[in-house]
Amino acid sequence: MTRTTRFVVFALGAAGLAALMAVAFADLPAFGDYSGRYGRIIAQIAIPDRAATNAVTFTAFDVRAVDTLVEEFIVFAAAIAAVALLRHVHDEPERESYPDDVLRPRTSPAVLVIGAALVGPTVVIALNLVAHGAITPGGGFQGGVVLAAAAVIVVAAGGRIRLPPDQPPLLAEIVHGAGAAGFVLLGLAGLAFTGAFLDTTWAGHGTPGMLLSAGSIPLLNIATALEVSGALVVIAAEFLEQEMLAMEPEES
Repeated sequence: MTRTTRFVVFALGAAGLAALMAVAFADLPAFGDYSGRYGRIIAQIAIPDRAATNAVTFTAFDVRAVDTLVEEFIVFAAAIAAVALLRHVHDEPERESYPDDVLRPRTSPAVLVIGAALVGPTVVIALNLVAHGAITPGGGFQGGVVLAAAAVIVVAAGGRIRLPPDQPPLLAEIVHGAGAAGFVLLGLAGLAFTGAFLDTTWAGHGTPGMLLSAGSIPLLNIATALEVSGALVVIAAEFLEQEMLAMEPEES
């Protein structure tokens, strides 16, 4: 194929993509325009029915809580898949610079100090996002990601991390397993007390704008944060272990 032919093919493809995008965007409503009923119904019932001032969290953990349960178990399955796919290969050597399965990143004292200083505020931000998920923007998924970021900061700053071969971090495994189980148990509590799975009214109503409000939604946020943070740490640890493994040279 000559250069001219390649240019013509590229131009035709770009023109076709532009025409397709023009057709796709032609009938879209104006920015900020909303004509559906779903959002208005959620906005009207969030505070009177659940004392939840964050309609997004109310939707995720009450109106469509079963969907959120499935999404949480997708993260749970991703962590298990990472452990299965990246499991340690028997007799695979470790890097000589990392004896005794201990990761010792080379870094400067300044990075260590900055990393240590950032861990505390990161954890506080994560806890704030989780605790206020039903009140202000935030929630279990967001808080869980930020909480896992605290562990990543420790490693990136040069923290001494022990990684037994072929074994994910036990604490992270327990945390993300407890979070997944906790979400299901909270759903079963709704089934036991109100007759509906994942009904959040069994934990009371509370006062809008206060931490103890929105029924069991704050508890679901905590369970989700535990699962997400633990799963992300497990996945990060598996990738970190792969970095520690030395690939054997290929035979010529």
